[in-house]
Amino acid sequence: MPTPELNRNDLLDALGEVAAIMHSRNQRGRVYVVGGAAMMLAYSADRATQDIDAAIEEGYSAVTDAARIVAEQRGWPRSWLNEGATVYMPRPDQRHGTTIFDHPALTVVAATAEHMLAMKAKAARPTDRQDVEALMRQHNYTHLAQVEAVVQATFPDEPLGPRQRQWIAAIIDDLYPTRQSRGDDTGLSII
Repeated sequence: MPTPELNRNDLLDALGEVAAIMHSRNQRGRVYVVGGAAMMLAYSADRATQDIDAAIEEGYSAVTDAARIVAEQRGWPRSWLNEGATVYMPRPDQRHGTTIFDHPALTVVAATAEHMLAMKAKAARPTDRQDVEALMRQHNYTHLAQVEAVVQATFPDEPLGPRQRQWIAAIIDDLYPTRQSRGDDTGLSII
């Protein structure tokens, strides 16, 4: 089954359908969202995505069953609600953020901008560059040390490696080409 490109309305409608199924069964769930879906739903990124990278934190069976039904009804792959990114997420006690969908049966929370930046900086994938640029602009991060501080706060035992540092420094240099200093200078520390 081909994976569709999902926009903001597709995702919100599908979450509404999941919530309606769960509500009809008197079930409750909570989902923590990261990745492209979080960027689209919480930070108004103009983009499409193929899935929702998520951790189901409450009502696991209820959420996955309702999501499977919605996938079948819409002709989507079952992986549209994807838990494959959970290994890249902050610890469960740090998973907080902006509520992007609130229904009596289902609450969906998007990762904070800081957590999104930390996850995407650690991944350092070319496909994440646009999101990293948007998050850095949003917070006016102009120095590598600022991004490193966000990563350190989110993943205390996992600092950026040389490849990630170089990738972030190049983004900073591209975002702020008139700066005298390079993206790898220390700048002001945050947090």
